[in-house]
Amino acid sequence: MIHALLPIFRWADQSWVAVVIRDSTWAFALIEVFHLFGLTLLLGTTVVVNLRLFGFGLGNHSLRVVAEEAFPFTLWGMLLTIGSGILLFVSEAMKCYASPPFFVKMGFLVCALMFTFTFHRHLTEVNVQPSPLSKFAASLSVALWFGVALAGRAI
Repeated sequence: MIHALLPIFRWADQSWVAVVIRDSTWAFALIEVFHLFGLTLLLGTTVVVNLRLFGFGLGNHSLRVVAEEAFPFTLWGMLLTIGSGILLFVSEAMKCYASPPFFVKMGFLVCALMFTFTFHRHLTEVNVQPSPLSKFAASLSVALWFGVALAGRAI
């Protein structure tokens, strides 16, 4: 399966965007700054919502309100992280192809996105009270997003 992806990785690695980023002395570092800023925003808001889902902090605010107010920041963090991540990937696609942590990161990312926009989002919209299910969901959400970050660090 991974071998079937090789042409895509080669194409990305040879694209004009990749060449521009690689040939620049500062582009990769600047893009990485935006990537890490987006990840910090994403993880920070995710932790706040999940702490509330777990029953800790912001007890005077409903879960729904906390999630609704955090969502725009979470979404911007996701968009910034994914957008800059695509640029980082393109600039070193062949390095990513040879890196098992890259594929682990992508697996965590797909799972985290699916979980966030389905089950987790449903729990925050219906304003559940802390329960074993909500605590499990909060723990899983944090684990998935931190898995994305840690696997990215391993690349």
